[in-house]
Amino acid sequence: MSQFTDELRSLVDDLAASGKPELWDSLVGSGLPRVGIDEDKGGSGGSLDDLLVVVESLGGHGIGVPIVEASTADWVLSHAGGLAEGLTTVLLVDEAPDASPGTLTAELTAVPWARDAARLVLCAPGAAPLVVDLAHPSVTVQAVDNIAGEPRDTVLLAGTPVTAVEGAPEHTEVRERLALLWSAAVLGAAQGAYRLTKKYVSEREQFGAPLLKIPAVAGNLARMRVQLVQADAALSLAREAAPLGVAIEIVRITTAAAATEIAQIAHQLHGAMGITEEYPLHRLTRRLWSWRDAVASERRWAESLGRRAAEAGETGVWTQITATGR
Repeated sequence: MSQFTDELRSLVDDLAASGKPELWDSLVGSGLPRVGIDEDKGGSGGSLDDLLVVVESLGGHGIGVPIVEASTADWVLSHAGGLAEGLTTVLLVDEAPDASPGTLTAELTAVPWARDAARLVLCAPGAAPLVVDLAHPSVTVQAVDNIAGEPRDTVLLAGTPVTAVEGAPEHTEVRERLALLWSAAVLGAAQGAYRLTKKYVSEREQFGAPLLKIPAVAGNLARMRVQLVQADAALSLAREAAPLGVAIEIVRITTAAAATEIAQIAHQLHGAMGITEEYPLHRLTRRLWSWRDAVASERRWAESLGRRAAEAGETGVWTQITATGR
């Protein structure tokens, strides 16, 4: 871990601990959403690994801000010139929309943070990303929240002007970057849930001794720790993999499984305390349930990995899993 990494984590921890409602503004003011983008393209410098540290640290505090979407959207736009002020979000779609006349009419669902964003980057396979001005009068945004209370809005476009981003990364690259960042966010939230649960069972007493002394409690805490180790190992593999491909599927499957089990055990060990509004556990577990399936569900990642295995054979899969180096 580099000194820069330690400084990034410390900065995020300080901002998160402040509890200020304008946290996103503070993050933007510190340049954190544009970490991993070259300075000469309007970014803050640093690497994708540095951005993963920022995302993981924010996730560990159970904080829902558009760091994943904004950083990815700006990364796409940075390939075509300077970056504009204001929040830019991103959405992946399975098929390229018909924008041949330079306008687009469509209903887009689950658009992250659309109500707060100035523009949207729309990415589809086989086509250049499209930029949509969300402030245009032809755009209607209908507010919808996910289980974590984060905006996943419906956006209605009625002949809305769009601009193609030439020279931008392809759909697959954007999808993999989003998946990698969401894996870091899930790992961070899982770590936060584990820390909170360990603290609770270490301090809460029953029959004159901490709950942690009960074998079943200690065993469940150990299961949480095992899931964390597996998820961290998968993320480390994905950080080094080139191309990402198989490693992305593995880290999404592994972090999704960890999210499910860690959230379940955390609530079990907290008992009634874990479901109260004033206790912070729900801020972590609701995000685990939401973020685990960001980009695609665990089942879809597993199906994709299964197809790769069937096509490549045992030796081929093992080579892809163990080959690292970016």
